[in-house]
Amino acid sequence: MNRLRKVREQKGLPLKAVAYDIGISMNTLSQYETGKREPKLETWIKLADYYEMSFSSLIGQCMSFDELQKAIIKWAIDRNIINSKNIGRQFMKVSEELGELAEGINKDNQGQIKDSLGDILVTLIILSKDLDVDLLDCLRGAYDVIKDRTGKTINGVFVKETDLHK
Repeated sequence: MNRLRKVREQKGLPLKAVAYDIGISMNTLSQYETGKREPKLETWIKLADYYEMSFSSLIGQCMSFDELQKAIIKWAIDRNIINSKNIGRQFMKVSEELGELAEGINKDNQGQIKDSLGDILVTLIILSKDLDVDLLDCLRGAYDVIKDRTGKTINGVFVKETDLHK
């Protein structure tokens, strides 16, 4: 059985309702579910949103970070979220998600921790797009700085060699 059909049936949703709710015909959704047609990326994203699951879980395969980043940017563009005038508001979304992560850690709630980490990445990807900064370049730059760094882990925190002698 096709992954799309399996998810829909597990959620107890009729084909007609799903097709209507995401704005496609029943025939089209049926063809997606039988593998006769392949949904476009935007349709996969709509379905993932509708089923309240991750895009990669819905399609049943792992996506690279780059593929996920592109899908998230497209999702944000489609919803008019990406806008350089919204940098302050988007930064606040990052901060909000950090707060939710802190709460999840404090409560030892693994589901909230995973959800918050994912949300932080999404908000950072959108913020980096607003700022016209390549997030992967930032990550590469950060790794280049730390890759040869020496130091010591004290109480679970890495302390740079240069800071050990202050």
